[in-house]
Amino acid sequence: MIPFKTDPIQFRQRQLFPTYIFDLLPKDHPCFVFDDIFQMLDTSSVEEQYSPIGQRAYPPR
Repeated sequence: MIPFKTDPIQFRQRQLFPTYIFDLLPKDHPCFVFDDIFQMLDTSSVEEQYSPIGQRAYPPR
């Protein structure tokens, strides 16, 4: 099993930008619908291609 990064801070970094970009969007913005759809995708075939060697990768979703 590939050890993906699990801490949300690691992939929702606030250090690179003055603010968290999604905080600037209204709660009903369409991008949140896409996020929900991406979270439902089956990425197991892609994840099988990852190697446990090296640094941990971000999840493909």
